[in-house]
Amino acid sequence: MTTLATHDVDQPDLLALIADTQTPLGKPFADKFRDACQAEARMCGGWVDPNAVRLRLLDEPDYNPRQYAALWSPACGRDGYLDKTDVPVQIAGQGSRGNSNKSTVWRKWRGGAA
Repeated sequence: MTTLATHDVDQPDLLALIADTQTPLGKPFADKFRDACQAEARMCGGWVDPNAVRLRLLDEPDYNPRQYAALWSPACGRDGYLDKTDVPVQIAGQGSRGNSNKSTVWRKWRGGAA
């Protein structure tokens, strides 16, 4: 079995593999994800709506809904560029793979407006 990860692991975590932000396979989309988040933050005074980010990425040839969903965790992590808020937002249907009945939360760009 071949395993690609952003760190050494004995048993790779599927989420860590999908949320790859460092290898040549994962970095291009992770960079597009970060750019989309930053563009939203610029337009909305630092606020980032996950629905708007998804809409910016849907036409990307390497868009993968699982990778998109997994990238929120490292983006909001210790070395990330977003902060998770408690402000809920309903997940929009377009590109959400059947999650439109669920909600998520807004994010804020670290350090204020991008």
